[in-house]
Amino acid sequence: MANSGLKKILSLAIGDGLPSARANIFGHILNPTGKKSAHKICRMKLFGEKVAQWYPHDINKDDPLVMARQQQE
Repeated sequence: MANSGLKKILSLAIGDGLPSARANIFGHILNPTGKKSAHKICRMKLFGEKVAQWYPHDINKDDPLVMARQQQE
């Protein structure tokens, strides 16, 4: 009887401890509920600078209304 209690404790410790230890070692995020998380998107590299390179000049300079407003200020 004491042996089965020990097995239960060990199986719970291994079942709960192993995934958390693996997450700490490899830098993963635990998601025990399995619901969608934004972690994958937040981990992605930012690509704003790459998109900004597609437009080498300032678009506002092409708009005469914007330029007139800036001259008034």
